[in-house]
Formats: sequence, structure tokens, C-alpha cells
Amino acid sequence: MSRIFLQNIRTINTIRPSFTVRALTTASEALDTQVPAAATTTTTATATKPITTETSVPNDSLVSQLVNTLMRDGKKARAQRLVSDSMRHLETKSQQEPYSVLAGAIEEASPLLKLTSTKKGSKVAHVPTALRERQRRRRAITWIIDAAAKRNEKTFEERFAGEIYDVTQGTSSVLQKKLQLHKQALANRANAQVNYNTQNR
Repeated sequence: MSRIFLQNIRTINTIRPSFTVRALTTASEALDTQVPAAATTTTTATATKPITTETSVPNDSLVSQLVNTLMRDGKKARAQRLVSDSMRHLETKSQQEPYSVLAGAIEEASPLLKLTSTKKGSKVAHVPTALRERQRRRRAITWIIDAAAKRNEKTFEERFAGEIYDVTQGTSSVLQKKLQLHKQALANRANAQVNYNTQNR
């Protein structure tokens, strides 16, 4: 009786490893066949996902000057994002092409002259001086940014877009500042340094 029992145990011990090995080999083969397919699906899924990190800012001299004026600490991508988001708010507000509205507003807010102070004896004289195009744009952009900082909107994009829209509507304080500067230049026109020699040498 004990011999039969020992023989049965031996046969069971010799049979069990074969079953477990077969099961493990079949499972490993199944995993080997399934893992590359899953890996290929994940790689194709990651490859087909579009990565959108760039903003839709046109390559224009005016827009690039605006971006460079807004840029702080060399973060140009952040300044471009601010400009593009502001243009989206401006488009919803004005129902027009935003960059043409921006160009018109900056042109309308740009002053023609600047006042420089010089000393004539003991008196200080204000001399009106003509500005170049880039200087005119620079003053208009800084005026609009300063006026937008005083608005009540929550984000900078909404404040800047609202100020641009107010400039186009003629209700912005930037236009009053420009008119005041032109009045001061007109009052001091006697101090203007004019070159009357028009002959080419």
C-alpha cells in the first residue's frame, strides 16, 4: 500500500512540471506576440498626436516691434502668446480682422513730434523734433500698454484688446495725450531748429 502511494506521488511530481512549463511557455509566447503590437500602437498613437506649441503671429515689422516691446526677460514666446490671445479678444470685440485693426490703432495713436528740452541761457526751451516711423510706433505702443494697465479687465489680453478697440473708436486717453503733445509742440514751434539750406552739396 505504501509502495503504491509513493509511486503515485512520484508520477504526480514528474507530471506537474511539464504542465507548468507548458503553461508558462504558452503564456510567454502570448505575451511576446501581444507586446510588440501594443508597443506599435502606442508609438503610432504618440507619433500621430500633433504638438502645437507655436502661436499664430504674423511676420510683420509692426507686430514684431509690439512683441519686442512686450517681451520681458527674453521670453519671446510668452510675448507672442499674449499678442495672439489679445488679437482673439479684439476679433470678437470688433468683428474685423484683428491685425489690420491693430495697425490702424497704432497709426492713429502715433505722434508726429517729440519735445526735447534745451537750455538757452537761464531759460529752458522745449524744442519740437520730428520722429521717425519706428519711434512713432514705439511711443504709441508704450502709451497703449500704459493705458491698458489702468483698465478694469482681469487679464492683460482683455485690457490690451479693449484699449486697442477704444483707440479705434476715438474714446481712448492715448488720443488725448497725443493731442496734448501736438499742442505743446505747436506752442513751442518758434524753438524748432529748421535747416533752410536746401541745396545739395
